[in-house]
Amino acid sequence: MTIPHREPQKPSFREASKEALLLVLRPLVRWLSVMRVRPDTLTVIGWSLALCSAVLFGLGYARIAGVVMLIGGLFDALDGAVARESNRMSSFGAFLDSTLDRLSESAIFVGLIFFYASMARPYEAMLAGAAMTFSLLTSYARARAEGLDIDCEVGLLERAGRIVLLSVFSIFGLPTVGLGLLAAGALVTTAQRILHVSRATSG
Repeated sequence: MTIPHREPQKPSFREASKEALLLVLRPLVRWLSVMRVRPDTLTVIGWSLALCSAVLFGLGYARIAGVVMLIGGLFDALDGAVARESNRMSSFGAFLDSTLDRLSESAIFVGLIFFYASMARPYEAMLAGAAMTFSLLTSYARARAEGLDIDCEVGLLERAGRIVLLSVFSIFGLPTVGLGLLAAGALVTTAQRILHVSRATSG
């Protein structure tokens, strides 16, 4: 019997971008591992920077908040890489990372909601609320799927993409545009994950 030849799958844009980022950060990851920096420490630093970003958003300093948010996102990328490099991966570390990620995202959106509400801009405040809801729903959909032993790393806009999107638009003074794109992208991602789980469980 002839076995059909299968072409190797090309990595998606998201996977290629992630690999490129890790390649750039490789020297820093190695240095942090040699210095025995704990991954949980990097997680907490990233969370602290996200809280600072939330306060800055609430005070109306969107450009500075975007920069701080982007730096915090860098620490969020480093913690897992350092854990793998130094062989310090743990169940608690993964749990702490996921929990603080949700808290960080929520705090940033609350900061934006506070700013828009204080400036009597109800529509923008509702947009920030929608972005927060869809972002958390995206994360919940993945967590619930993984609780069913279904890999769910699919979708248009994962957490790293949401961080980059909102921070970059904020740096350019357009946080509302970033929120709109984020809300739409997170909603699409949630739908994609629901469809993915539906297909995975229908067989």
